[in-house]
Amino acid sequence: MTTAFVSNSACAHRTCGPITAACLGLMAIAPSVWALAPGEDGVTVTIPVSGISDTAQAVAIDPDGSIVLAGSAGGNYSALTRVTPTGALDPNFGTLGIATPDFSSSVGGDGQRALVRMGDGRYVGCGRFNSPTTGNDFVVARFKSDGSLDPTFNGSGYAVTPFTSSASQEQCNAVALQTDGMIVSAGYSSGGGHVHVALTRHTALGQLDSNFGSGGELVIDASATLSGDSEARALLVQADGKLLVAGYAVGAGSDDFLVMRLNAVDGSPDSNFGTNGITRTPIGTSEDIANAMVLQSDGRIVLAGSAYAADGHRDFALARYTTAGVLDSTTFGIGGKVTTPVGPSDDYAYALLVMPWGRFVAAGSARISTGGPGTDLAIVAYNADGSLDRYFGINGKRMLNISTLDDIAYGLVSDIGGTRLWAVGTAAPGMNPNQDFLAVEFGLPDTIFRHGFETATAP
Repeated sequence: MTTAFVSNSACAHRTCGPITAACLGLMAIAPSVWALAPGEDGVTVTIPVSGISDTAQAVAIDPDGSIVLAGSAGGNYSALTRVTPTGALDPNFGTLGIATPDFSSSVGGDGQRALVRMGDGRYVGCGRFNSPTTGNDFVVARFKSDGSLDPTFNGSGYAVTPFTSSASQEQCNAVALQTDGMIVSAGYSSGGGHVHVALTRHTALGQLDSNFGSGGELVIDASATLSGDSEARALLVQADGKLLVAGYAVGAGSDDFLVMRLNAVDGSPDSNFGTNGITRTPIGTSEDIANAMVLQSDGRIVLAGSAYAADGHRDFALARYTTAGVLDSTTFGIGGKVTTPVGPSDDYAYALLVMPWGRFVAAGSARISTGGPGTDLAIVAYNADGSLDRYFGINGKRMLNISTLDDIAYGLVSDIGGTRLWAVGTAAPGMNPNQDFLAVEFGLPDTIFRHGFETATAP
């Protein structure tokens, strides 16, 4: 395993001022020249943006194989970094590879939860923005290719949307780009007393789109009860422009997997999907939460998250749906569902990728052993039918201990041409008591030599 640490924790954003070369100590070893085996870890990078509490929540990939991580630093301000394929910080991005746009000056601060790359090399992110009067609000931001804010978006580079005039808890968890340049974001709003799915749509200039929902804002109670919660944690745009939203919603008993489809023009529910545009799916015994979603080339939808098993622990959980929002009960898992115990304790899947050959990779956290503190990074590969890919890691599973505290993957991105699979999140390397941005390279679950032998699981 090759490791690169940007490890001088004295580089706290609020104490160091502008980041200088002396404030960043980079140690890198050239990566191996041979391809990684499926699930094998290669370059590992930890980046102490603030030296206090840093978490990368999302990742996007550039054509040259560089990856851009977005999240929060110091617990209360947005941060982005760009890492080259060799594991070095890109000096042309931000200040020595780190950009720290601090939107909110209030105590609650701000943070990024999602990131997408535009075709012209700019990036769009979204997350939360704290205001003294309205609490946590949606924030959508657009960044130039060098990590600086793009002032052509709303005049400042970011747009804040409070769903109510009073203090409430609102947060954007996912963002997507439409072909016409519109930006859709999804998350939750608690303005009505309960947490409900919330979305916004902005024009390319950063203004709310008056044709979407009510003045560019949309709040949906996706629960099955009058007093239930629901939240969006993933968002995709179909080829026809319709919006897919995933997360969780209270069903007949506890929280269920949630997937919704909304019409492209105004965000109204698509009556041809599920029941009035909504599908809720119970997976485990309780508290089923979908955190990620992918869209297959044939239009089928796969969700990943976690669910409680009968033993009282949370497991990785996946579900696949047809284009009509019905569980794919004949070709995926058992009745369209898959649950995977990874470690001996709670397992959480936060990210999901679909490979061009139809297989899936999910990542999050687990525990290698219950004898020590913290969590470990977990990554699991699946065949096209939901069975474990036995060629990846150990029987489809891989856990990796990076630090003594929490190791968690929140995002996944692949570079097929470069045979790279990156998981990003947070870790506390060495004796560092605080979390840093984390990026780990893994070998892709290549299938070139398998299709002739395992036709049952080939796409």
